[in-house]
Amino acid sequence: MRFWHHVLTAAEMQGRQLGRRRVSLLIVVALPVALYLSQDASSPENAIGFGALGVAWALATTALFASLSARESEPRLILAGYSSAELLLGRLLVLLLGGFVLCALAALAMGIISKPHSEGDLLAACALVAVISVPLGLAVGAVLPTDLEGTLVIIGAVGVQLSLPQDSAANLALPLDAPIQLASRAGGFTGSAPGLMLLQAGLYTAGLILISMVAWSRRVGRRRQVTIQAKGA
Repeated sequence: MRFWHHVLTAAEMQGRQLGRRRVSLLIVVALPVALYLSQDASSPENAIGFGALGVAWALATTALFASLSARESEPRLILAGYSSAELLLGRLLVLLLGGFVLCALAALAMGIISKPHSEGDLLAACALVAVISVPLGLAVGAVLPTDLEGTLVIIGAVGVQLSLPQDSAANLALPLDAPIQLASRAGGFTGSAPGLMLLQAGLYTAGLILISMVAWSRRVGRRRQVTIQAKGA
């Protein structure tokens, strides 16, 4: 019970923190909307894939900034009895909840505007965007030192995914390959089997969460030692 109480408290704190950055969140959401609408005007058959990648960028960037903003407050919570796993899980839950809401709205909009060939593939693509993008942003935020490096890595990952042909073998090395394959199927293109894409997405998600946990635990541990030494002095 104590574990889940700490997790839910951490999630509530993260939600309030994000709620104070409404303007930033609106800007982050507006960019993928603009990307999707511009692509729909010039190349409608590719619009769903571009829209999915735009939402992926928005969620990964939000998760990155949430992770970075927690670096100052969470070491003190660790000293108060919270574990790094509880704090990370709370942050993951609130970001996934918001991500699923955003992806559901994106799926609804793209379903109306783009008239997909397969609504099931569209829904699966949008769901996987949230499942993968949030851990991606958390992993980048846990590993890299500043928001500049983290933002560049996320932009690079999304940009490379946008530029690669759908049948390129290099897509397998990118975490967003599964939702983009499904988005392409929704747009009428051929793609890998959905079962294979779900397996690939699951492996990437598990790997990214593991990276986040290990890197964040080490970072919090170092900060806790510094705090304890400072109090002792």
